Amino acid sequence: AAIREELNTRELLVREAKKEGVDKQADVKNQMDLMGQTVLVRAFVADWMKDHPIPDAQLRTEYDKIKSQIGDKEYKVRHILVEKEDEGKEIIAALQKGDKFEKLADRSKDPGSKANGGDLDWNAPGNFVKPFSDAMVKLPKGKFTPQPVQTQFGWHVIQVDDIREAKVPGFDEVKPQLAQRMQSAQLDAYFKELRTKNGL
Repeated sequence: AAIREELNTRELLVREAKKEGVDKQADVKNQMDLMGQTVLVRAFVADWMKDHPIPDAQLRTEYDKIKSQIGDKEYKVRHILVEKEDEGKEIIAALQKGDKFEKLADRSKDPGSKANGGDLDWNAPGNFVKPFSDAMVKLPKGKFTPQPVQTQFGWHVIQVDDIREAKVPGFDEVKPQLAQRMQSAQLDAYFKELRTKNGL
């Protein structure tokens, strides 16, 4: 009853607005046109996406690609970041003499991990830049890099505290998010194609 009453009131107000010529006012007409376009575009995009689903085989290929990038292991790692290679070598020499990594981390220029003894917590190799991850995966548990490792951030001394099997979510678990992401990319490509066809 409440919904019916609201609809009746709305219909009456629309009639009154038209009688007063409110729908002919330029700014109101523009807003009504824009709302109409929004509804039309939303319906068109929803239909297009329904007609262009991402095949399961394509989703599976993308999942396997992401899974291989993540790798099958996670590393609990520490690092000390310095400006120069010589500084890194000094830190490694101190570690070889028995100094604690956590204490030497005071010299790190990475404020995020410095306060925690250089600890970067558990990570997959794919979370780091390649030179860092390449050096990290070669290290046995409890060991540090024998030489400083250079990245675009500076020179790193890296230590692996622990290694465990990676907990990668199953295909069915991530399939909805993966489908949404791939469909968005497909939709963007379609928009680009439309603009190109129309010389925009």
